[in-house]
Amino acid sequence: MEYQALYRKYRPTKFSDVVDQESILKIITNSIKEGKISHAYLFSGPRGTGKTTIAKLLAKTVNCLNLNKDLSICGQCENCIDILNNSSDIIEIDAASNNGVEEIRELKSKINLVPAKLKYKVYIIDEVHMLSISAFNALLKTLEEPPRHVIFILATTEFYKVPTTIVSRCQCLNFKRISKEGLSKRIRKIADLEKIKITDEAINEITTYADGGMRDALGMLDKLASYSLDLITEDDFLRINGLISQNDLNNFIELILEKKNKEVIETLDKFEDLGLDYLKLVEKILERLRDLIVEHYTEANSNAFNTKDLYDLIFNFNDIYNLLKEATNRKIIVEVKLLEFMNKEDFNNKQVNQNNQLISESLSKNSEVRKINQSEKNISQEISKNDKNVILNQKQEGNRIEKEEINYRINDKIKRQRIDNTFAMASKNLKNYAISKLENLNDYIVDSTYGEVAGLLKDTKVGVVSARNIIFVTKYPTIIKKLYTKFSLTLKLLKKIFENDYQIVFLTEAEFQEEVKSYKEHLTDKNYYTYQEEKEDFIIFNEEVYKDKNLCYGNLVQKAIEVFGTDCVEIE
Repeated sequence: MEYQALYRKYRPTKFSDVVDQESILKIITNSIKEGKISHAYLFSGPRGTGKTTIAKLLAKTVNCLNLNKDLSICGQCENCIDILNNSSDIIEIDAASNNGVEEIRELKSKINLVPAKLKYKVYIIDEVHMLSISAFNALLKTLEEPPRHVIFILATTEFYKVPTTIVSRCQCLNFKRISKEGLSKRIRKIADLEKIKITDEAINEITTYADGGMRDALGMLDKLASYSLDLITEDDFLRINGLISQNDLNNFIELILEKKNKEVIETLDKFEDLGLDYLKLVEKILERLRDLIVEHYTEANSNAFNTKDLYDLIFNFNDIYNLLKEATNRKIIVEVKLLEFMNKEDFNNKQVNQNNQLISESLSKNSEVRKINQSEKNISQEISKNDKNVILNQKQEGNRIEKEEINYRINDKIKRQRIDNTFAMASKNLKNYAISKLENLNDYIVDSTYGEVAGLLKDTKVGVVSARNIIFVTKYPTIIKKLYTKFSLTLKLLKKIFENDYQIVFLTEAEFQEEVKSYKEHLTDKNYYTYQEEKEDFIIFNEEVYKDKNLCYGNLVQKAIEVFGTDCVEIE
């Protein structure tokens, strides 16, 4: 007999077998009991949560002639037999490959035909968000008033892509991710039925990997059963997925925080020999660092790590993760960024000493070239008296210049105006042009001036573009904060890329979706979006706040310039 994948073999055959979708099951079963079946349903939610399964169960249930008390099908009536033999009255359509207007027109041409055998003709359209706009428009009228013998069940993993005109014509049911407990019980039950020996630790790893999706969980169990014919362990899961254990993660984090350069590099070599994917590795480290911080604040016997070090390491690995997305050699990025993190303090101290030495040499050289009058000598003595101790203290205490924080404030009025201006004059051709030009960001990733800004812009995507405005969208609010802090540099880089000045605004994905929703709602109102010239600053920068009040040689440089002039004092 041909082997059948576990997720297909154990697909629920009745509503009570479905895991963790109680509210949806209650709505559907009550509507069947009361005879209030909707003409169109829209199932949305993450993959592997039961959308297609419940769609098929609903199609079978409404057509069974002898339903059991628990609303399970009898499996013996002529309708059930016809369904088991792939009835022509239950039509499954994959919108990903049948997304054109012609396919929908063909559907409409046959929809008025009465069912061949069943009571209801049921159309299950999977991944409905993939339909084209013209296909959606062709479906509208039919979806609103289908024949009495037709039921539509639409399924999607991306609800926000379905037009509101379609949504308003359906009964919308939102599927949630399946809990780890629900996944664990189901995996254990199927493993016992299939006589697969598996440890609880391995099941826990599978539930974490599946991220709320039953299909992914059973697919992984299938793979593990083929890999380990005796007992499936946690190590088996880690090995076939290129992951490492929690203990190994803890040891690696400890090596980094203890700044053991050689051991860290050797450990990365071992990870590479195991065939580890660096993106997955960094993801797991970020998750572990998060867990360590939570443990510190929630458990009595918390870990011995310093929380500030953990916070710093999280941000460092987040930077690494963003760089890895575009890196050609990921190992080099991880090694260099970790070495920079572990040796940052030594680097900064060396830089301070080097800068102090350069100033000393500059002062010495200029004193030989120029004759200093008596007043200049008096000032020089004053410099020496006031600032000698500052330099000495900094050498002894190892103080270093820290980066300055720029306080800024967004002008909300101009932000609103900028967004409206962009939507008012938006153009798809201009958006495509902007996307093509932004491919040149790669040329600036290693640039000493624009490298950081280019890296940040790589984590954004183009939302809407007009002739003078661009809306950028990103998942991470921290990216927006950094780009606004370096806004003038960001504008300079974009001008280099586009060879033109643009008014820029950055939005999170949630903010952007709200703007798109508003735009769709006001499409017919020609006066809602009107272009207006900006008359105020978009970003208002306040005073610069220095983290370290004891700046290394700021006063000394200033007075040296006053004594010798800007043409004689050089700072590198």
